[in-house]
Amino acid sequence: MKFTIRKALMGDVDKIAQIHVNSWAYAYKGLMPQSFIESYTIEKRQKLWSSIIGHNLAEVLVADNSNGVVGFLCFGQPKKLKGTAVYELSSIYIDPDNIGNGIGQKLYNKCEQMLCESKAQSISLWVLDNNKRALNFYTKQGFTPTGEISKETANDVVLNDIELAKKLPV
Repeated sequence: MKFTIRKALMGDVDKIAQIHVNSWAYAYKGLMPQSFIESYTIEKRQKLWSSIIGHNLAEVLVADNSNGVVGFLCFGQPKKLKGTAVYELSSIYIDPDNIGNGIGQKLYNKCEQMLCESKAQSISLWVLDNNKRALNFYTKQGFTPTGEISKETANDVVLNDIELAKKLPV
């Protein structure tokens, strides 16, 4: 499968929102309450991505092929990290029909390349502790647990997110 990685445009918002919702449902089915998964609607995601892309709040990259956008990745500096050399990967989602085609790897490679070019020293992310597919992907990229845990309650179920981080080559 041939695809290119490029910066997201406002015209990509609807497709990014659709991928976000579909991939979220695919990735988290059985890992968290179904009603919590279903609370992530297309309309909410369109609003989120319109704001992020429209106000340039973070870097958003898309994987694009002849069928259009098939995946996206978002990274940047949260407010608490502004002005540092530390960045956070906040989202990477691939259309479920295109998982396993190397799209996530290419998106991550471009992200890391951009971070290294900007002299970033490290990147961190949060991942659900029982999301084995994501944990395997990030471990393969060189991320390791920091020991930080964030707990969130969804419909009386406690979800544990663990922080992973990676030092970048200087």
